[in-house]
This record gives sequence, structure tokens and C-alpha cells, in this order.
Amino acid sequence: MKNSIVHTILILVFLYLSGPAQGSAAHAQANPKPTTEQVTSLTLAQAKQISLKNNPTPAAAKARVDQAMEAIVQARSDYLPTVGIYSSWDYTDETASSSGTSRDSYTNTISATQVLFQGFYRKYNTLAAQYSEKMALASEQEVRRTLVWSVAQSYLNAQLAAEDIRIAESDMAFNQEQEKEAIAKERLGTGSYSDVLNFKTKVNSAKTKVIQARQAFKEACYGLAALMGYEDARLPDGMQIQALDVSQTWDADARDQSVPSAIPLETEISTALDSRPDLQEDWLAVQEADVRVKREKSGYFPTVSLTGAYGARAVDDFDYLGDDDHMGASIGVEVRFELFSGGSTRASVRSAAAEKRALAKDLEDAKITAAKEIRTGWENVASARQTLELQEENTKLIEITRDLVKKEYSVGQASLVRLNEAQNDLVAAEGELADARVSLALALEELDYYTGRNIQ
Repeated sequence: MKNSIVHTILILVFLYLSGPAQGSAAHAQANPKPTTEQVTSLTLAQAKQISLKNNPTPAAAKARVDQAMEAIVQARSDYLPTVGIYSSWDYTDETASSSGTSRDSYTNTISATQVLFQGFYRKYNTLAAQYSEKMALASEQEVRRTLVWSVAQSYLNAQLAAEDIRIAESDMAFNQEQEKEAIAKERLGTGSYSDVLNFKTKVNSAKTKVIQARQAFKEACYGLAALMGYEDARLPDGMQIQALDVSQTWDADARDQSVPSAIPLETEISTALDSRPDLQEDWLAVQEADVRVKREKSGYFPTVSLTGAYGARAVDDFDYLGDDDHMGASIGVEVRFELFSGGSTRASVRSAAAEKRALAKDLEDAKITAAKEIRTGWENVASARQTLELQEENTKLIEITRDLVKKEYSVGQASLVRLNEAQNDLVAAEGELADARVSLALALEELDYYTGRNIQ
């Protein structure tokens, strides 16, 4: 007996000591540290993949899917019988009687209850749980769709800021070169000191733009790193964002995904309305609400249960429970039907029906909004393409003009004001060209977001 007690104590101590370690391991598995990718030149596709792997938001959505799956198991458990053990001890002191006696009563039984019919409650409750799981899966996909779109915005903003840095540094280098020539001319007596001051001012202005562009680049990188799931909101050492490809034509052959020129607009809208995860979630919500209406109507039906029990009852001595003379079994059918509940069942049905109507209208509105977004995104891509083509041509013309004015200024055929104007025009045109390139890339990503292709 003593050995058995000692053995039991040792087992309890072992479980107590091992519990926290197991809990810590489970916590570590549920909250893995972000993976540091060995990437030097980070592309947009790589940034999306890393964010889907490291960002905690999809992991949280996955946990909600697991929760919904367990709710299905819980709903299905209503089809199984309920088995329990009942033990009791009652002490009765008959002080009011002349004898003044007292007695102890002991009961020890095992019972089981099986619900045979519950007004189809179990059927619709299980269906509601299954729809909830599908909604959780659609919500997980919606989280991924939104995350990928956010990553695309941050990445392209970082690329634009990097291009602004290049343009400002190029402007600074140009004015520094002109400053040196102006200083040389001023020393030879062929130039004025005001020209030197002019280019010094231009250099300082360009330096200011470089500082501002670098700050914007850092902020964009911090935002991108946060979306990629890095805890310190910084890209790993050695990871650099790929420079904006100035030779990119953004045509159908340059992209892995379909573009507006390849798929008709109405097909895009129809496909998105059928497959976009947020619309799928809204549609499933309507179906789940319909099932809940039917589940609430089960309150109008009776509940039929089969019950059974086996055990013993003894008086005055607990040892009598082991005596066959005190053992007994019972079986029966229980029917419970609520005649009046203050109108709660009817109110529950009406409430669920009203929620279903509201969700159906929300779905209708969401589909209209989605169609509007896709049409707008389609037009934005077409407009961005045209803008980029014009800006590329315009920038080339302005660059040629600036070079001609520079030559004319160097031989005294053009004024300093004209050179400043030509250089400012070129800097502005290069900035607009970079913005046009990023705007087209962003418009394509936005259209993919609206159609749901960005998670395919």
C-alpha cells in the first residue's frame, strides 16, 4: 500500500515538473521567431513570400481556423450519449421523532443519456459550425490577400524613395560640376561670383532633397520590414531592396500574372465575384445565418431522450454497496416539450432571420463595391500605361534640351537662368518618370488585389 502511494506521488511530481516545459514548447511552436532569409537583392515576390511566412497575422487567422474545426467536433458530440458517475452521501437526523434516531444513506450509480430527437437542432448546429469553419478559411485567405497588397504598396514606395535619392544625387553631382567650372571661370575673370553662389545654392538644395529622400526610404523600409514579420522592424543585414527597373515595359510578357489586355473586363468581374475570399466569406455568412434560423426553429419541437442507470443504494453502511442485494438497473424514455417560454423561441427565430437579411444586403453591397473597384483598377492600369509612355518620351526630350542648354551656357550663348530652368525641368521630369513607373506597377498590383489574383 505504501509503495503504491509513493508511486502515485512520484507520478504527480513528474507531471507537475514536466507541465511548464511542455507548455513552453507549445508556446514556442505557436509563436515561432521570424525567419531571416538569406536574400541580398530583395524582389517584390520574395517580400510577399517572406511576409506570408513571418507575419503573425496569417498565423492568427490559421489559429481561428483551428478553433472553428474544434467547434465542429464539439457540435458533433451532441450525437453521442452522455455517460456519468453519480455518488452521494446523505445524513439524516430525525430529531422530531420520539426515537431521535439518525441514519446515513449512500448512493453510487453510473448513468447514460442518449438524445434521440431534438427538433433537428444537432443537424443544423453541426452545419452552422461547418459554415463557420469555411468562413474562417475564407478569412485566412482574405488576410493573406490584404497582407500581400500592403507589402506591394510598401515595397513600391521604398523603390520610389530610392529612385528619388538617385535623382537628387544626380542633380547634386550636376550642380557640383557646374560649381567647379564657375569657380574656375571666376578665377580667370571670364565668369561672375554670382554664378558660383548660384550653383552652391543648387548643390545645397539638392543635398536637402537627398536627406529627405533617404528619410522617406528608411521609413518605407521600416514599414516593409514590419509587414515581413521582423520583430525589430528592420530588414536583416545585407538585404537590399531591388532598384526600380527603368527598362521595364510592363507589358503582358513581363508579368507572371494576367493583365487587363489578356482577360476581358466582364470576365475579371465575374471571376472575382465568385472567388474573392472576402466575398466568399460574406456569402458563407448568409448561408450560416440561414442554418441558424433553422436551428432556432428546433425549439418548437420536443426533445426525446433515452436514459439508463446502474448502481446501488445503501443505508447506514457504505460496505453494503458491494452487496448484490442492493444493486439495481433502470431504463426509460424521457420526453420534454416546452409549452410556453415567454416567446423566446419565436424571438430567436426572428432575430436570426433579421440577421440573415442584413448579411444578404451586406453581400449585395460588397459585390457592387467589388465591381466598382475592378472597373476603376482596370481604368487606372490603362491610364498609368499611357502616362508612362508619354513621360518616358517627355523625359528624353527634356534631357536632350538640358544638354543643349548646358553646351550653350558653357560657350556663353545661354543665360544662367535658362540653364537653371533646364536642369530643374529635367529633375522634375525624372521624378515624374519614376512616379509613373511606380504608379503603373502599383496599379497592376491594385488590380490583382481587387480581383483576388494576388494570392494565387
